[in-house]
Amino acid sequence: MSKIVDYLIIIGVAVGIYLASNIGANDIGNSMGTAVGSGVVKMRQALIIGALFMFIGAVFLSGNVIKTISGGIVDASFITPIGAVIATLSAGLWVSISILRRTPVSGSHSMVGAIFGYGIVYAGIAHINWNSLLVIGLSWLSSPLLGLLVGFISYYSLRVSLIEKTTNIAVRGRLEKIFSYLQIGSSCFAALGVGAIDIAAATGIMIAVVGSGASTDIRVLGAFGIVSGILVAGNRITGTVGKRITNLVPTRGFSAQIAAATVIMIFTFLGMPISPTQTLVGSVIGVGLARKTRDVGGDVVKQIISSWALTFPICAVISGTLYFIVSLFL
Repeated sequence: MSKIVDYLIIIGVAVGIYLASNIGANDIGNSMGTAVGSGVVKMRQALIIGALFMFIGAVFLSGNVIKTISGGIVDASFITPIGAVIATLSAGLWVSISILRRTPVSGSHSMVGAIFGYGIVYAGIAHINWNSLLVIGLSWLSSPLLGLLVGFISYYSLRVSLIEKTTNIAVRGRLEKIFSYLQIGSSCFAALGVGAIDIAAATGIMIAVVGSGASTDIRVLGAFGIVSGILVAGNRITGTVGKRITNLVPTRGFSAQIAAATVIMIFTFLGMPISPTQTLVGSVIGVGLARKTRDVGGDVVKQIISSWALTFPICAVISGTLYFIVSLFL
């Protein structure tokens, strides 16, 4: 029996790395999408820079969010190796489908939904941590709204105090050049928080199975998975976040990115597995609204919101169904 458990853990870690690569590809746009969209860096440069800082965030800043994922939805005593594998695989499948559709979704939502679906089937409703789940749900609602608000205030303040007062075209060009460098810095800052949340979503449930003693090793392996996903497929979503939602130049890109980065980092330290994608899209929309409402790509936003709404229930159903089927043979 112990050998079977060992094999399941190995499979689970491998599946976690697979999920991490998918989430990395999906979420790199949250840190570098605005920099690409405003033309500050080229796509390949953005992927490499983002991968580096997401790796650092994943390894060193993810502890609080991992605690929430590993025991905040279903009590850790009810998380079995096979359940962890199924939940991780279910989330990974949905994120993979979304990447192929070029639609950014939340790896955190996917994982929470998958754990919830497994928990309902294996442990029952009574063993779901409903209070914790409610707090997580509230963080999902508040983070994009905060991103929108901070993004709006950030760009509106910058526009009124500086941009509109700069009428000389040459001076305006130098201003945008200065903000292009600031935007790279804000993108790196955002990548730290994004990496911390992503690694928790990808490996938190496996850490609950193996214990904290192997936490660092699993985080490092998952972080390499994030990097591989970014470099292989990160360009698919980065273009959507950076170019299709609203037109960006460095001043707007900086406003959106620093707003999202601030909100993401706050929730990371609070241990909330929010969606970096939602938060950044909210801040990008906020910047678009601070400029002109028609600059916001409504069709793209509707497509993204519909994917978000489907993520939790679909992953819950996939995970619960898979575990039910597998349990028939156990």
